[in-house]
Amino acid sequence: MAHNIGQFTEESSTVPEIMAVVVFLGITLILTVFQRFDTGNVKIDSIQAAEITVEKVEVTEQVKKTVKPAIVRIPIAVEDEEEIEEDIELEIETADFDISSEPPPPPPPPAVQEEEIFDFFAIQEKPEMVQGYAAKIVEYITKNYPPLAKKSGVSGKVIVKFICSKEGIPTNISVTMEKPADMGFGEVAVKAIEQTRFKPGMQRDKPVAVRMSQKIDFKTNLR
Repeated sequence: MAHNIGQFTEESSTVPEIMAVVVFLGITLILTVFQRFDTGNVKIDSIQAAEITVEKVEVTEQVKKTVKPAIVRIPIAVEDEEEIEEDIELEIETADFDISSEPPPPPPPPAVQEEEIFDFFAIQEKPEMVQGYAAKIVEYITKNYPPLAKKSGVSGKVIVKFICSKEGIPTNISVTMEKPADMGFGEVAVKAIEQTRFKPGMQRDKPVAVRMSQKIDFKTNLR
């Protein structure tokens, strides 16, 4: 134990010496720093500021992208199997349409009132062939007598029926009897009646349409 006490005493005596050395070094350092200052003038070493380089930064302009309308490709049919494709840009806009109700149907056309046709014997004033047309019938038949019947010397008889209109014009002409048949008498008779005109029949002082029949005799002595 005496040994430990002696050692502690020896170590404790060295502490003031160390402190003295530290203080001396501190004073020496201070004096060294203050020697850099002149009397009455303070010299301050200039400190070079760090260079700041400003680089030009290009501002990137943000371009707003426009959504283009959809491109619909419509093929066009052409001859010789040639294929042509045309780009057509369609801007489709939706709209509200009411298709629940169909448009009303168009009004029906006005009813056509059929012309009343009277029988020949029931009419007050019967139609009459206009003067001079009987001679035209004879002239037409003479010029157009059926060739085969004329060559053979055959006579014929034809009855035609027709409607004499309110204007006195024969319409709806047809053959009801032809003797002999298939010799061409009927066709010539129809053509002859087509060229005639009548004074229209009258009913209550108004012209009316009348059903009529006309008999035509073909004789070889007409040559």
